[in-house]
Amino acid sequence: MITVWALAALCAAGPARGQMTYEVKSGALDEQIRVAGTVAAADIFRLKSTIESRTEQIWTTTGVWVNPGQSLGYLVNKEFSALLDSRLGAEKEPDDRWQAVYKPVRIRCPRACFLLKSIARSKQWVKPQTVLFEAAAHLRLVADVRPEDAHLVRNGQVLEYWDKKEPDRHYQTRIARYTRVPPREDTPSPGSFAVNQTPRQFLPPGTAWEGFIVPAKKNNAVFVPTAALLRFGDEAFLPVKVSVGITTPLWTEITEGVEPRRRILVIEDAKFRDTQRDEAGKDGSKPNPGEDPYAE
Repeated sequence: MITVWALAALCAAGPARGQMTYEVKSGALDEQIRVAGTVAAADIFRLKSTIESRTEQIWTTTGVWVNPGQSLGYLVNKEFSALLDSRLGAEKEPDDRWQAVYKPVRIRCPRACFLLKSIARSKQWVKPQTVLFEAAAHLRLVADVRPEDAHLVRNGQVLEYWDKKEPDRHYQTRIARYTRVPPREDTPSPGSFAVNQTPRQFLPPGTAWEGFIVPAKKNNAVFVPTAALLRFGDEAFLPVKVSVGITTPLWTEITEGVEPRRRILVIEDAKFRDTQRDEAGKDGSKPNPGEDPYAE
C-alpha cells in the first residue's frame, strides 16, 4: 500500500545533502531480482577403454562441447597398431578398408558432452577400464535467491546474466529447477536454481556470473525512485511537494498537494528533524536539473 508522507516543515529550509527532487513517472516497468552464482559442471562421467589396446588420434582439446557422433580417438589392437606404424604413418587416420578388417574402437561421448579433461595420449598402451576422458553432460548456472525475493521466483521466468569479468556481454535463458527451503514459522526461506546452458551459449565451469530475474513486467505502471520511499511496518510512504499556509507548534495548514483523510507518516524524532534543518542550512545548493541519476 503506497500512501503519502507530507513533510512541509522539514523541507521548508531547502534541500539537504543527498536530497533531490524528481517527478512521478509512468510507462513500462520491469521488476528485477538480482542474483549471482557460479557455473558448475553437472552429471560428470568418464570415458574408459573397453579393451587392451593402443590409443590413436586422441583429441587433446578441452573446454569445448562435442557431439555424440564426433570421434575423440581410436583404440586399436596389436596387429592394427603394427600396421599403422609400418604402412599408414603416425598421423594418418585409418581408412574404411583397414577399419573393416581390424575394427578399431571409436572413442565417443554417448551424448553431447563438455570435455573437462583429456587424460589419454596418442600411441599409449592402455588396459581395459583405463580412464581416457572426463566430461560433463551439462553446465549449469547455479545460484541462491535471497529470502525476501524467493517467493517471487518461478520456473520459466527470464534470467538475464553475464560473466562478472565481461559485464557488457549479456545472455538470456529461463529459470529451471527452482526450489525453496521449507520456511520456519514466519521466517522467509531462501530459494535456489540450477539452469542448464546450451552448447551454443555457455560460460565455462567455475565462472562467476551475475544477473537478474524479471518476475513481473507492467506496461502502464506509475513509478518513482525506490530511494524516495520510506517504510513503516508493511506500509510505504512517499514524500510529495505541498503548499503550506499558517503554522502552529502542532499543526500546519496544507493549501495544496494533499486531500483530507489521506494517510501520512509523522516523524516525532526531534533529532532527525533538527538534522534535516541543519543540513539544509549548510548546503544551499540545488540539484542540477540537467543531471538525472535515474535516466535510462
